[in-house]
Amino acid sequence: MSSTKKGNKWHFGLKVHVGTDVRSGLTHTVEVTMAKRHDITESPNLVREDDRAVFGDKGYFSGHC
Repeated sequence: MSSTKKGNKWHFGLKVHVGTDVRSGLTHTVEVTMAKRHDITESPNLVREDDRAVFGDKGYFSGHC
């Protein structure tokens, strides 16, 4: 666990990154990281070789791909 500052607030804890199959809705991958780890660094661990589409929020697609 770690602390990180977002805006003007401090947060302490973990992040959970989840890869889910869009058709079945089942989770296929779970990554747990320190709170200060950026989301984009985990995206390669969440995408499977046979995935045809990838969806994510702004943290995963911040121009670093």
